[in-house]
Amino acid sequence: MVEASSPTVWRRWLAFELTRLRQEAGLDQKAVSKALRCTVGKVSYIETAERPVVLRDLDEVLLPLYNVPKDRWPTYLDAAKRSRQKGWWESHGQASLPSWFSLYVGLEQGAAQIRTYEGQFVPGLLQTRDYTEAVLRRSTAERADSEIERLVQLRMARQDALVREPDPLRFWVVLDEAVLRRVVGSPSVMRSQLRHLVDAVRHPKITVQVLPFAHGAHPGMTGSFSILGFQWPADPGVAFVEYRSGALYLEQSHEIEAHTVAFEHLCALALTPDDSVTMVENVAEEYS
Repeated sequence: MVEASSPTVWRRWLAFELTRLRQEAGLDQKAVSKALRCTVGKVSYIETAERPVVLRDLDEVLLPLYNVPKDRWPTYLDAAKRSRQKGWWESHGQASLPSWFSLYVGLEQGAAQIRTYEGQFVPGLLQTRDYTEAVLRRSTAERADSEIERLVQLRMARQDALVREPDPLRFWVVLDEAVLRRVVGSPSVMRSQLRHLVDAVRHPKITVQVLPFAHGAHPGMTGSFSILGFQWPADPGVAFVEYRSGALYLEQSHEIEAHTVAFEHLCALALTPDDSVTMVENVAEEYS
């Protein structure tokens, strides 16, 4: 099990477990709300991970109500404690890290695997500082230099998930060729960024494939997306689609399947990992 470095992921796991335990006990949310002396809405918030469960409610009401064996209680109580902690990224204010993206960072930091298709720029987990700064300076938001620096630091800190011990994040990326060709910052910034990509794939848990223009139409033409997977088998994962002022967190089985199938097709259409590295190296030389 990933020693989850994210309270967001612990809260998500506990929400799934409490839903499963309630259903196995043959109870509906109304019966649980009566036992907790709260609204049905509060039970729903707990089961959708929108609100952490109160430790006393878990210990004194929910676990006994669901007939959970005593020897399993420590697992749930420990998860509840972890879910109420603050993630390092939560020290950033709403201006730097809006709530809709703070949720993503929390999931990202505790995910076991992320599969991403990106058609416009290098994903944040693989960006260099200069590339990140260049992207931020061309956004529509008006930011002071100090705010841009805070955002750069945040993005660099997120990359620690790729080298965490003992379970680094498994990161698989398919990039449209446009990502390599679009000059972000300057030719020098691009050359360094592409060389950074080549260095990154030496890590055994990082895979990068490039989808060349010549391979024609493909399933990613509707937009970029990510699929986050977690350590616990019962967790179906999340498909994440970002838009200008927010994001969609898709958790229905058919939604995750649709994005998984699209990603598999993209992998099949893209160059092999080895050929992709060769292409990235060749394009990097063009910026020399």
